Formats: sequence, C-alpha cells, structure tokens
Amino acid sequence: MTPEVESRRNKWSPAVLAKLNELSELISQEKYGPDGPPKDLTWVEIEDVGHEIGRLAATEVDQKIQRQQAEKLDHLHGCPQCGRQCSPNVKHRSLETRDGPADLSEPACYCNACERSFFPTTGFASFGR
Repeated sequence: MTPEVESRRNKWSPAVLAKLNELSELISQEKYGPDGPPKDLTWVEIEDVGHEIGRLAATEVDQKIQRQQAEKLDHLHGCPQCGRQCSPNVKHRSLETRDGPADLSEPACYCNACERSFFPTTGFASFGR
C-alpha cells in the first residue's frame, strides 16, 4: 500500500473501512456476478466502476451530512427587512456538485409581514471554498 493510500485510510475508523470493504464486495458481485470480474477486464474499466461508485457515494454523503445540518436550524430567525422572528422550513432543490447533481435541503424562512423568503445561514455550510 502506498503512503498516500495508507494516509487516506488512517483518517477513518476500522468500522468505516470494514463497510467500504463490504460495499466493494457487494459492488463486484452486482456488477460481475458470482464468478467475479472477467479475465479480460482492463484497469480503465475497473477504475471507471470505482469512479462511478465514488461519485455516487460522495453525493450520498454530501446530502446526508447537509440534511443533518439543516435539521439543526430549527430556531427562530429575524427577518433581515423587518426583524420579525420567523421559523425555518426545509426547502429542497437541486445543486450541481463536483460529483454531479445532489439534493440540497436548505432551511428557508418566510416573513408574512414582508411577504418575502430569506435563508438563514448562521452555522450553515457555505458554498465558498
């Protein structure tokens, strides 16, 4: 194992690594059947499967963590126009990520007095780098 791979693996618990191993086994079985991959499979084809699953995994993880974060914004927020306290609701929209489209669960407030929506961002993931 290269030092780079070892370094990446060391960032995760044995439980996560075990699940990744289990997932890899399941993917191989689903993609190639009980006999495993064919002998003439190329490295490029293997890598394509890994990247396809990696992009799917990244999107799923992004969505899960972001939804957990959105659920924490359940307190009242002041309207930026009039200051009235408003409760957030979670709005869903599509977001284009580095790994493809993902569903964004974004907390949004609506002020009845001002008849406008606003998006509380305190403690919420920003989209900047």
